[in-house]
Amino acid sequence: MLLIIEALLLISAALEQGHRAAAEGLIYPFNMALNSVDDQYDGCTEEMAHLVMTEYLQKELNNSAAFKMAWQEAENNTSAPEDDLTENHLIAIYVYTDKEVYREFNNAVRREKEKYKNMTYPWFSLHFLLTEAIQLLKKTQEGCKSTYRGTDVEFDRDVLNAEVRFGSFTSSSLNRTVAEGFGNVFCFEIYTCEGAEVANYSKFPDEDEVLIPPYETFKVTAVRNRTDQNDLWCETVFTLESSGKISDLNCRLFNTGNHVAGFSVLIILTSFCKMFTC
Repeated sequence: MLLIIEALLLISAALEQGHRAAAEGLIYPFNMALNSVDDQYDGCTEEMAHLVMTEYLQKELNNSAAFKMAWQEAENNTSAPEDDLTENHLIAIYVYTDKEVYREFNNAVRREKEKYKNMTYPWFSLHFLLTEAIQLLKKTQEGCKSTYRGTDVEFDRDVLNAEVRFGSFTSSSLNRTVAEGFGNVFCFEIYTCEGAEVANYSKFPDEDEVLIPPYETFKVTAVRNRTDQNDLWCETVFTLESSGKISDLNCRLFNTGNHVAGFSVLIILTSFCKMFTC
């Protein structure tokens, strides 16, 4: 179901990530998604977790009725946390599958790098919780994964040997049959080393979903077309091999000094209180 929602939203919105709505005949590039909010929080996880819990989460819930409603629904439907996840991580994965939240959120992940840099980004909390959830799950899962993604939209085909990113939180499936059901125009065979299986916590567990973070990069090692290979499972299939990570915004909130001083003071005060049992 999530993959269906994602395919429909891509067609209707024709987001900057680079898709073509077949009815419109428009071709969009498949590239490094330079406007992506790609923070991986490497070196600032503790600081960001504190900001999310004390500042961003409640504010962002109050600012978005759809986010708040999806969060409340998730609170009533998530199970006990496992795999080193917290309840908020589970809720974030569940919320990500909500139709309205998904559309607004992933659009912002693809496009709003500048808003992230100038502190007006509306999704700090969900972005962080999803990113950390993927990273924690990845630690409990072995190796890289071969996944599939089917869509009814198209990208520029002239990208053989290019390095690319999806630039958003991207759903894929361990099961090609599942992926085939959601589109056969432009599809992907993906070897991801940063994505994590989230089926146990998804609103749609039967999709065998692997969620790929926006900062993972891939090399396009093959572009195959059904005109040359009759038994191909899609009209065009890209083969993507994980090539690393690029996080232009890594720890951006703290590298600029916006929160460093305040957080340092908080740590000092916390330590002081522990010493004197405040």
